[in-house]
Amino acid sequence: MGKLGLKEVNSVISYIGGSGGYLRGFSYANHAQFYPEYCNLDIDPTEYGSTTRKRFIKILTDSAPLDQAKILSGVLNKFPLTEFEELSKDGIISKYEYEAKIRLHEKIVEWMDGLKGLDLIKLDESIYDFEFVKEVLDQADTLISNHSYGSAIDRTHTALHSYLKQLCNNAELEFEDSLVDMQAMWSKIRNEHPNFLIDSSEHYKPINQIVNAIKKLLKNINDIRNSQSFSHPNEEIIEEKEAKLVINLTRVVLQYIDNKVSK
Repeated sequence: MGKLGLKEVNSVISYIGGSGGYLRGFSYANHAQFYPEYCNLDIDPTEYGSTTRKRFIKILTDSAPLDQAKILSGVLNKFPLTEFEELSKDGIISKYEYEAKIRLHEKIVEWMDGLKGLDLIKLDESIYDFEFVKEVLDQADTLISNHSYGSAIDRTHTALHSYLKQLCNNAELEFEDSLVDMQAMWSKIRNEHPNFLIDSSEHYKPINQIVNAIKKLLKNINDIRNSQSFSHPNEEIIEEKEAKLVINLTRVVLQYIDNKVSK
């Protein structure tokens, strides 16, 4: 996702609670302490509006996506769902109000992931069975969360390359050359892996054409990694939207191949 809009910000306000120009649990003093203590952000609320509510809304609305994610994380740490559960048990809020807090909590967690760039194609746990693949995918997630999609192109490429290599080794698929690129590994898996079977009947022809196009896709991903990522001192770096597209396509290929061979 891009940034939180006013609708999402108002939902965060509803989760925290409060009335008038003030937020529940926030005095002027502890609101100022909230950002460095809970969000690891250097923000002075006195520069934004006259009440804690106005200040919080302005700060959250104006912040960059990653900072918005940090503020949301701070909100959930300062006001955990268990706190509202206790308020419900004590009769301070109704069961309906508590259920509304649960729904808002789920939305806030979802927004946090989106703001941190973790709204990517989900991968099955079996892909993470290879320790090195898991490590570089985790590194890619960290780079996306803390920097950009473009910064994670190299790690995502490495994850796919390593995964294909592991599959070939496990299936004892042999190559004449010692240096093998991803396209050659994919072709070997496509044609010789014992579990990689595709229906060859006529009605399956369009699907086979899509599968066969993966080889060209892998070449393009490799070229982008070499010429438009931070893997080398390249003059031009891929734009963010295209970087996210490349990362998601890489994850789609990973997911598809894993589904085929994990029978």
